[in-house]
Amino acid sequence: MTDTEVGDSLTPLLRGDRPTTWAYADVSAAREDPRGWADSLATATLDALVQAGAPVDDARVLAEELVAPPGVPAPVSRCVLVQGGEVVLSEVLPGPAKAADALGHGPVPDALPLLAHRPVDLTFLVVEVGRDGGGFRVYRFGHGEVQREQQVQGRTDTLHKIQGGGWAHKRMQSHTEEQWRQNVGELGDAIDSAVRRHRAGLVVVAGDIRARQLLELELSAETRGLLSVVPTDTRAPDAADDALVSQVEVALARVVAQRVHDALDLLRTHLGRGDGTAVSRVGEVVAALAAAQVDTLLLDPSAVDDRTLLALGDAPWVATAPEEALGAEVLAELPAASALARAALLTDARVVLASAGALPGDTGLGALLRWPVGPARPGTDAG
Repeated sequence: MTDTEVGDSLTPLLRGDRPTTWAYADVSAAREDPRGWADSLATATLDALVQAGAPVDDARVLAEELVAPPGVPAPVSRCVLVQGGEVVLSEVLPGPAKAADALGHGPVPDALPLLAHRPVDLTFLVVEVGRDGGGFRVYRFGHGEVQREQQVQGRTDTLHKIQGGGWAHKRMQSHTEEQWRQNVGELGDAIDSAVRRHRAGLVVVAGDIRARQLLELELSAETRGLLSVVPTDTRAPDAADDALVSQVEVALARVVAQRVHDALDLLRTHLGRGDGTAVSRVGEVVAALAAAQVDTLLLDPSAVDDRTLLALGDAPWVATAPEEALGAEVLAELPAASALARAALLTDARVVLASAGALPGDTGLGALLRWPVGPARPGTDAG
């Protein structure tokens, strides 16, 4: 199963049923002249798409969608696909560009830019907590919009501990601490519920130091295992606006890096054992994809950019030569990375983008298989 929702949104458009006009671009508008920038980008996109063979109507619709306000702050990129004069996919991709601007027209759009921006299907919570309660927002990795937001406001009449002495001092301190705990506990219950409902894989917590400590105690063991604590009170009046953003980005990068590391570790382990559940040569990977045998495809696009493969209009979806198409229509000759990623998505395989230096061997790719490989087919390319 894919580890990213890219498969859900893009896979139906990868089959090659209809010609597609597509573009991926950094749409971080120039601050000094955003209108002029948008006009210039739209004109350049329209001209380039028409030159690439796109119908004028498709090119115009795509150019207009590409420069529409993204609704999130820069940096931001956008991926747009158009078929028959209608936008069939328009994805706003927050954060720095992950690939060079690209566009084209033909039967098969390139899935790699979306995969680079959304390497995992990860829902996460960003929590800001104080002694009066707090709130959280639910996001999906690679999306700018908030999926859900909730605020929990507790009692505030006894929030500040009494600093004086006297016979009632200890009792008042205890009462105040208990009120903090109740306030934070209500927030903790709401967070636990959201983690279960959305199957979250990360919970980033910031806020008042004592409130953070109390919240951790109130959370379930499942949620505590997902915590990444930001040592900053982001609700304080003098808190930096971007402090939480940068910390969330660091936490997300750790999650992605760990998942890539785990996949690479499995690949090395199975290749080392020689148990037939992993392959690393181009021909072997293509054969496994053609048999829908790949569970996880690991790939460095730059390491295979000197090779092309055939994209097919039906199973087996990818081939190294026409005689391996098994009767399926040859749609296009594509860069190997694009053809492999497409076949992986069409067979519900997970795609992991990794550096060639981290991948075993010298081919820049590998695959973890759903079942062991059998005897090699006569005439199969092992390279």
